[in-house]
Amino acid sequence: PQKLEKADRKRRFMNWQLTTQIPGYRDELEQLLTQLPMGGSQYQKFIQDPVTGKPTAEFVPIDELFLPYSAAGVYTATRVTHRQLITKYELEKRVKRGLYRDVLNMPSHSLPDQSAASQANDKIEGRSANSYNEDGLRTVFEIYAICDIEEDDETDGPAPYIISVDKTTQTVLSIYRNWDEDDEAQEELQWIVEFPFVPWRGAYPIGIVHMIGGISAATTGALRALMDAAHISNSQTMIKLKGGRGGQTLNIQPTEILEVEGGLNVDDVRKLAMPLPFNQPSGTLFQLLGFLVDAGKGVVRTTMDSSAESDVNMPVGTKLANIEQGMVVFSAIHGRLHNAMGMVLGILHRLNGM
Repeated sequence: PQKLEKADRKRRFMNWQLTTQIPGYRDELEQLLTQLPMGGSQYQKFIQDPVTGKPTAEFVPIDELFLPYSAAGVYTATRVTHRQLITKYELEKRVKRGLYRDVLNMPSHSLPDQSAASQANDKIEGRSANSYNEDGLRTVFEIYAICDIEEDDETDGPAPYIISVDKTTQTVLSIYRNWDEDDEAQEELQWIVEFPFVPWRGAYPIGIVHMIGGISAATTGALRALMDAAHISNSQTMIKLKGGRGGQTLNIQPTEILEVEGGLNVDDVRKLAMPLPFNQPSGTLFQLLGFLVDAGKGVVRTTMDSSAESDVNMPVGTKLANIEQGMVVFSAIHGRLHNAMGMVLGILHRLNGM
């Protein structure tokens, strides 16, 4: 009974932490889950605020976390690097709290490099940055690595550390041990949790975009070809007889009235200029686009999607079998997310104990 009572207290306390104490945890988790099917895997990192002592959660996109080529997964990799973009204010705050050494005298004037995913996300959100780095953004690599530090007398050989390096100056900002001080085996502590979508043979899981593969590229190409054909056919392109206005090209703007000089025997402006006969968007190409879209749906759909379109007179047993078969895919994904959430609670429990 004492253990059950203690477990219930922990459950209620950690539930309060995730809903009240940690600001924005639900927003961070929902942002992670919405990006999960696109990236194939997303990450969540837990740290403890050194001033307040409260745990904090941070969403880490897959394009901001780097693994070695030989790594089999994030939990077994000998080196995991988290690329952080921090402002000048955040850097000064970390130095003041004693998290970083005060060794950076060079301000960052240029904007840090962005990944292709970050650039696409800025385009979707309508964000744009000017050339001057007003917020003093700089790139800091937080590296979880197994390495040998000669100055550390507590270890005899490679051990897990957390090393922060400034990209601009290539200066080490901090080095922390990443094992429990009472652990003689010096087992590495995990602070980053992976939320996988569909496991694959490499270190990174895959998402819906990766499943569709070449169908996605072919669909994009067909759509662009249709849009280009529609744009060209709607653009007024003409050829004009030489002689009018010195043979110069006329650039007529909408709602503008422009005089055209013709010869003595020209009584119709259509005898001077003729529009080029561009073809309209191809119906065959449009049918190909529909075929590719349906093919892409067939890759990622389940029997749950077809059950709504099925005959109303379908036997109950067949209907239930389709629903059960369709739930297999979702149940597998939810099982992986449930396991990841269990690791989140384990890290939070360890932070509470510390």
